[in-house]
Amino acid sequence: MKKLILGLTMLFGASAVMAQKNLVPNPSFERTVKKPKKGVNEMLLAEPWFSPDEEIAPDMYSKQIKKEHGIPENKYGHQNSEAGQNYIGLRAYGYKEKLPRTFAEVKLFDALTEGKSYCVSFNIALSKISKYASRNIGAYLTEKKVRMKDIESWTITPQIMHSKNIVHEDQYLWITVCGIYKAKGGERYITIGNFQDQEDMDRNKENTKRMKRPKGYTQLQTYDAYYFLDDVKVINMDELEGCSCEKSDDEDFEVVYSENVSEELDMTVAGELELKKVFFDEDSDVTNSPTALIEVIRILKENENLKIEIVGHMDKTESRNTADISLRRAEKIREYLVSKGIDESRLSVRDARILEMVDESGTKAGNAQNRRVTFKVTAE
Repeated sequence: MKKLILGLTMLFGASAVMAQKNLVPNPSFERTVKKPKKGVNEMLLAEPWFSPDEEIAPDMYSKQIKKEHGIPENKYGHQNSEAGQNYIGLRAYGYKEKLPRTFAEVKLFDALTEGKSYCVSFNIALSKISKYASRNIGAYLTEKKVRMKDIESWTITPQIMHSKNIVHEDQYLWITVCGIYKAKGGERYITIGNFQDQEDMDRNKENTKRMKRPKGYTQLQTYDAYYFLDDVKVINMDELEGCSCEKSDDEDFEVVYSENVSEELDMTVAGELELKKVFFDEDSDVTNSPTALIEVIRILKENENLKIEIVGHMDKTESRNTADISLRRAEKIREYLVSKGIDESRLSVRDARILEMVDESGTKAGNAQNRRVTFKVTAE
């Protein structure tokens, strides 16, 4: 279900984007020819998506699947969708080819027009139990279908990659890979994955990073870099005011609830931090408002003496259904801050449950304000 935008401000022209024509059919893998059951190789159910490899396809993850390929809990950890009910999982790297890479490919609604520029983007998140993170993940636009024999020649260079070709190591937030592509004309297919030579991937240490298993996960790590993929877009730049890629990690997110605080206010660092609020969907401990969270990280890194209390909150409905959700929210935020280099000794957690609600109306908008994590400075 698409997120309802209730914020007082919206990021990246979210309302305007709705009107643009995305040339990617079934961009968030919502439509399936039948109900997914097992998930393994079931991206093929999300027609017209297909795999360059006729034997191995990416996996499907869905709220309709209750076991290993469910959402948000699955065998690779925990991950809410970026858009809709489904996403897919593809392997960008397998250590010494012990596990095969997978690729996602689809035919666009229309061929690209020669000389026109297109904003191309997709969202990825590294699974919690991958032993590796990888760079070289990109999108390749072509006139004809791409097959595995083409990929395994290791001569393909995707046109869309992160400008710095970073190792994509975020295991919590969806990261947008985005770029502007000037069409040669006639391109009808987009293929997403890692096209780098396997020998180079293994030899060059800059291509991968060994990951520590996040706190709270007991599964054995997999010897691969396995990514969730969602919300693929190809939009003509004539329909956009701009293709704002990589200005910061917090752009192009939908916001369920946000607060607009004037940047002209003269306040202490503590006051600025305590105005930050991170919001959540109902019964979820994964934030849907990463902008504020990224700002919290910035403030903490710029002020290394600050110690903070992370306070988890819930709405009244959640208090009846999931008694520990507010505590889990606070603990997940602490875990994420530590993963981003904030010393754990600077962070404490408090569970406020429904004791500090800001809106007791019981409306959807009111509940959205109550489902939050706040921050209190305990030492400067």
